[in-house]
Amino acid sequence: MDQSRPRRYAGFQACDPCRRRKVRCNGQQRCQQCAHLDLRCTYTDNQGARSRKSAVRRGTLISEYKSLATKKRKIEPTQLCSSLGTGPVSPPDLSVPLSTAFLHDLIPKYMLYVYPFHPVMTSDGIRESISKMDTDRDHAAFVYAFTGVTIDLTQSNIVASHVSEEIRDLTQRAVELRTPLLPGVRPSILRTVTSVYIQMCYMSLGEYDLGYFYLREAISLLHLLRIDDKSLMATLDLPERSRRQRLYWLCFIHERFMSVVHFTPSTLSPYTEFPEDDPALGAGITQGWTQVIKTFLLLEPTFISLWIGDRAQVTVSWVEQKHRELDDELWELEVSLLTDMQQADLVVTRQWMRTLLWQMAMSNCLLSSHASCPSLSLEMPLRLSNQLRQFLTKISQNTIQIHGSSIVSKLLEIVNTIADVVIHGPVVGLEETSSRIDDIVFMKNVIFTFRNLQEVSKRILVEKMLLIRERFAHVQVAAELVWEA
Repeated sequence: MDQSRPRRYAGFQACDPCRRRKVRCNGQQRCQQCAHLDLRCTYTDNQGARSRKSAVRRGTLISEYKSLATKKRKIEPTQLCSSLGTGPVSPPDLSVPLSTAFLHDLIPKYMLYVYPFHPVMTSDGIRESISKMDTDRDHAAFVYAFTGVTIDLTQSNIVASHVSEEIRDLTQRAVELRTPLLPGVRPSILRTVTSVYIQMCYMSLGEYDLGYFYLREAISLLHLLRIDDKSLMATLDLPERSRRQRLYWLCFIHERFMSVVHFTPSTLSPYTEFPEDDPALGAGITQGWTQVIKTFLLLEPTFISLWIGDRAQVTVSWVEQKHRELDDELWELEVSLLTDMQQADLVVTRQWMRTLLWQMAMSNCLLSSHASCPSLSLEMPLRLSNQLRQFLTKISQNTIQIHGSSIVSKLLEIVNTIADVVIHGPVVGLEETSSRIDDIVFMKNVIFTFRNLQEVSKRILVEKMLLIRERFAHVQVAAELVWEA
């Protein structure tokens, strides 16, 4: 053979990793499979290596090559976020596994800011997955998804593109690492939560179709887990039974939210009961989580079908009934006993639902300037904006931002509705007009602090600011509006 000629990597001549894993190799100097999995791509002429006897499991080989690469490079990723509210330092090199120290440093942030609203995977469960991620791909996938969600929610206020890219890379790793669900393999809580976290990351990145896909996957896994089978659930101990019930409600809440924001159908019925009390969860988290469930139960099938379907079926009596359900004094008392972080989520969600109800009444021309029911009043959104502003001024920005893309969607719906009323509503006095516009400016400034505010949403809001400025050029706060936008 002429040694002066470059080596030809024929399709049948697989590299060592592909040959040992029995997968197709494209024969390039660094083949597609090795580039995709970040393996060291080598070629030998060892005939014995081609036999089926010498083949090893794919996961073993990937771990082996990853371990070798890590030892050679000895690169340690740096911590992304030292504390909530401070800027990130250099991101980790995602071409190597995340360091154990970095992952363990994320757990307290997760337990403080993520777990109260997704109370399924505990700190012990996360530590177990971290310990197994080098040998189990599903545990590794969960760790990457957990990392992506925690960074996303604790850095919602970091307006920097590299944070989104880190989350995108972490999410992609989580998707790629999971093992396929094959015959004989049962789904797990771990895999279901991984799907939910992947969905959350994609929603934050504006990849709504992918978010919908992975939420549907999580719901499919729920059915396979048979959480709605009472006889099966009765065989489990209380902590595990309660955890699975919370997982069901978590998927229910995510699906109802997705139905409203992205006009997708809902398939999950409410679970037969609230999650059983688990003392290990803590009273504060239990009470807050129960209030979240109660709030999303208001988005019942009729509400969803009217929102995404024929709003001509919306009636005055139905609007009045929903208004009474949303205007519950007992709810306000119970929520006032929760933490600021829990209150932020619940109060904004209720105001968002009131806004949706008002929009449905408006769509069917049911509004009146003299309506006895506030949800049928032309000025209802303006009252909501004033109430919401009073609440938001009492809490810190971090308390709002920790809820990520979901609260951004709700705030956008509210402020866009308020802006439409100001633009198209009847003219009022100068002082009242200034107050209304000032409320919009306040809300807009809150929304613009979020990293995951999508450009399309931002552009729509800015265009409305321009319309307000044009219509109310004589009002000082309106004249300055565009510069702030």
